[in-house]
Amino acid sequence: MKLDLDRTPGGRTELPLDEEIALQWAEGRPDRARLVGTLTVDNLEGRVLVSGQVQAAGMAVCSRCLADFDFTWDVEISCMVLRDPESEEGRDDSMVLHQRSGEVDLDEVCRESAVLGYPLTVVCGEGCKGICAGCGRNLNQEECVCEADTHDPRWDALP
Repeated sequence: MKLDLDRTPGGRTELPLDEEIALQWAEGRPDRARLVGTLTVDNLEGRVLVSGQVQAAGMAVCSRCLADFDFTWDVEISCMVLRDPESEEGRDDSMVLHQRSGEVDLDEVCRESAVLGYPLTVVCGEGCKGICAGCGRNLNQEECVCEADTHDPRWDALP
């Protein structure tokens, strides 16, 4: 996604976002996600602020039953483009870009925001039963064949 600094009018404008990005991260997480929403662009003197909350959608793996499913999550995007390339402000921050004019590539900002906004655990549904720890069957699809022995011999010595 590109933001053309030379054509962005002063003040506040909106930037529509509908783009698929490669997330490039851990196994079991979506490889790609589609980001949809509207970003607010504030073109101020010496800096451009880009912010907004968008929706990301991609394939995920359920943390309980390990099934693949379509998943949507909220992504908060916020970055600042400093038009003074000599400025030391925000040098160590990945959400601060230094560029005087031309097109600014916002793909990395969108990618980082989508990765950071992804929840630690995701489930395919509230009623997901998961996988049986004994036999390994997906309890959403079939019954468990484990014996229901709840007796623990370690407790026998207690009165």
